[in-house]
Amino acid sequence: MDVDVLIVGLGPAGATVLAKLAQLAGSELSILAVDQRSQPGFPVQCGEFMPSPEEMATLMPDVPDALQFFSFDEQFISTHTDRISFFSPKRKVIQTPFQGYTLHRGKWNTHLIEIGKKYGAEVRPSTCVVGMKNGKVTFVQNDSKRTQVTPRIVVGADGVSSRIAKWTGLAEKRPNKHFVIVKQHVMTDLGTDYDPTDVQMFFGEKYAPGAYSWIIPKNDNTANVGAGVRLPMLKDDMNVSKALSNLINVHSTASRILNGAHIKQTIAGVVPVGPPYQHTVDLKSHTILVGDAACQVVSSVGGGIPPSMVAGSIAANAIIRFIRKKVPLTDYQSQWQLQMLKMFKSAFKLRQFFDKISMGRDSRIQWYMNRLNSSDINNVVHCNVPWKVSLAMPFMRVLNRIIT
Repeated sequence: MDVDVLIVGLGPAGATVLAKLAQLAGSELSILAVDQRSQPGFPVQCGEFMPSPEEMATLMPDVPDALQFFSFDEQFISTHTDRISFFSPKRKVIQTPFQGYTLHRGKWNTHLIEIGKKYGAEVRPSTCVVGMKNGKVTFVQNDSKRTQVTPRIVVGADGVSSRIAKWTGLAEKRPNKHFVIVKQHVMTDLGTDYDPTDVQMFFGEKYAPGAYSWIIPKNDNTANVGAGVRLPMLKDDMNVSKALSNLINVHSTASRILNGAHIKQTIAGVVPVGPPYQHTVDLKSHTILVGDAACQVVSSVGGGIPPSMVAGSIAANAIIRFIRKKVPLTDYQSQWQLQMLKMFKSAFKLRQFFDKISMGRDSRIQWYMNRLNSSDINNVVHCNVPWKVSLAMPFMRVLNRIIT
């Protein structure tokens, strides 16, 4: 079986490529999209939070028509929020204005897939890609016999453990510190202290060693509640389940909101928080990587939806130019770097600063957060390093010896 484009994985990145490419190509290209899940996009494995179009235009100023590009129809918006609150280990709270909203990410993801199908693309759920060699991709659908397809172009959108990245040699070996293990509940019947306009982020060894935990509102009575941990920062018997349990039952603020609430759903996963891959195009196999498969994530906060949207749209346009005008596929890499690399570098620099500041110790996190204010946190959420942190960097080794 020959196809023009094979898309492997239909999360936000793959579904964006599918919808955009199918719209651009119409009947010109044969497009096959596969996903190992029976319902692509589900379960929703993220916090679903999105900055507003205005905030995204600030975060990614090089994305053309960013205000329109990052606008969602209200049917895909669960709730609107207007600020972010940072909680230090000893309960100092720093709030900063930040307009955002929580997506119905699964509903939006399905909508993108339906657009692809409307314009003639073939979508196969419950399909696992098991091999890629000599221009042929092998997959198994519904545990049936193996089938081979020969694509002109392959889009690897198969997540953080991308097989496509490994088989093409594009994957980079990464240490554990570049990954966050996450667990999240969807919780309802929240306490009276719950504020559906406030995104809350919690720091500390008990709640999110090496990362942060969160309460992200979904509506007036429901929120995504999760915790993230990084393996190098774990001590004793700490793990992500214990961190999330501590947030719900022990944290003085969060427990008033969450203790006694009901868990509707639980998911777990891994989020890449290192820099994006240096190479995202394999010319030999005509393969490009998008989204988590290329580590295109805002590493300071673990945000993956906006980069996936941008990379997916760029990938679709690059494929069309390659087919119609023989423009090299490397144009995809040039374009996503032009539009997002500056933000990725700033976010990764922030994450490295956080590592040097904390080293997993609450006392150090607390000392530095005591010296930050709302303006500083506003810089952080916009992927900018506060001037106070930059000023402290040359002295950080000495400061960390003093702060026990």
